[in-house]
Parts: sequence; C-alpha cells; structure tokens
Amino acid sequence: MTALRVSVSARDYTSEKAGAAINLRADYAEEELVKKIAALPLDFQPGEKWSYSNSGYLLLGVLIHDVTGEFYGDFLQQSIFRPLEMTSTRIISEADIVPNRSAGYRLVNDELKNQEWVSPSLNTTADGALYTNVLDLAKWDAALYTEKLLKNSSFSQMWTPVKLNSGKTYPYGFGWSIAEVNGHRLFEHGGSWQGFTMHILRYVDDRLTVVVMTNLDSGHADPSKIAQGVAAIYVPALEKPEPATTK
Repeated sequence: MTALRVSVSARDYTSEKAGAAINLRADYAEEELVKKIAALPLDFQPGEKWSYSNSGYLLLGVLIHDVTGEFYGDFLQQSIFRPLEMTSTRIISEADIVPNRSAGYRLVNDELKNQEWVSPSLNTTADGALYTNVLDLAKWDAALYTEKLLKNSSFSQMWTPVKLNSGKTYPYGFGWSIAEVNGHRLFEHGGSWQGFTMHILRYVDDRLTVVVMTNLDSGHADPSKIAQGVAAIYVPALEKPEPATTK
C-alpha cells in the first residue's frame, strides 16, 4: 500500500514551474510518481487558493488503487464503463489495436506533426489517459441525471463550489467548473493531451449537453468556443455576449 502524504496544493507536474521533475518519456511505478510529486514545492498553502492540478488527479488514481486494491482503469471499467455500456471507453494503450482510433496532431511552424510520444505508464494515470467518443460520453451524461452511478446527495457535493480557508468560494467542484450563462446553470470542463483537445458543456436546467472533441493540440484548437457556439444554436439565450472593446 502506498502512503499518500501529499498536499492537494502540490505543484502540477505538467506545468513549466515543475521543470523536469517527471520525464514524460520515462516509465514509473506508482510509488515513484508519488515520491516525485511529494518532492515538488507547494504552489500555496492547502485551502488558501484554488488551482487545477494534474498532480492531484494522478494521486487520486493511486488512492483508488490503494483503497480498492484495483488499478484505477479496471475500477472505472467495473464501476462506470461496463454498467453504462460505454463500450468504446478505456485506458490508453498504444500497443492494443483499437478500431477507428483517431491520431493526435500538433502544429509546428504551421506544419502538421504527430503527437509527442509519452511513456506507457504515464498514459494510464487518473489525470486523463482515456480513449472515448461522443456516443459513450452521451451515455455517461444521461447517467448523471439519474442515480445509476451516484446518489443525488453526492452529485450535490460534486457541483458545490469549493470553500477556501478565508470563507470565500471558488467556482469549481469535484472535477467540474461551475458557472452560469445568462441565468442558465452550467457545469463544464475541458482537457488536452497528446494532440487532442475536448470540452463538455452541461446546461443542466436546459437538459442540453454539448461535447466537442478535436485531434489537434491545445495551442491551435478551441473546442470550448465551438461548444459555446453550438449551445447557442439550440438555446439562443446561451449565447455569450462579446467582450466590450474600446476605441
């Protein structure tokens, strides 16, 4: 069992500030990853601020392994993917033959290149590392309106803004940004990895979910903007006002 003694405000191991603490081309055992993240300095004291951290999600996967005795990816298969019949969703494996698998790309000096290579172990951590598609995500989205996966009380916690030490809140719950657009509640999140980007918008009161997935790196694709535009087509009131400009 791995002893987790790492603050959730540990520096994001993928950030520039983390430097070369973790080599994305090297394979690591879970215990090695925990030790390397534990050695990173804190960005702030726990509860002082909020900041997205891939390190926190990686550690969550290790914690799932410790508590359940199952690899994070196997736990997801048994608890979520199989019950919801998400047959195309799985942990990344470059070795496996996956029908209709898309390739990720990046632009280098306006020239299309393949994604950068990442070691197999770092493509199985809980801060991402999933193959999926929009049809499976639609099944998952539908389940979030039911109690197939969690009780309603758990969803309420998931979509409650985090409370800081100061008593103030930050509009982020358990893996979801919390917002509203023209009075319409919105839970959303985006992500990027190895030449892929995606964004999901869930306007829960409107029962409208938009998922946009691209196979181009985050510096050149904007799935969030596309998703917002699509949402406004179905519900015009969801169109975000253009930022004010001065002349």
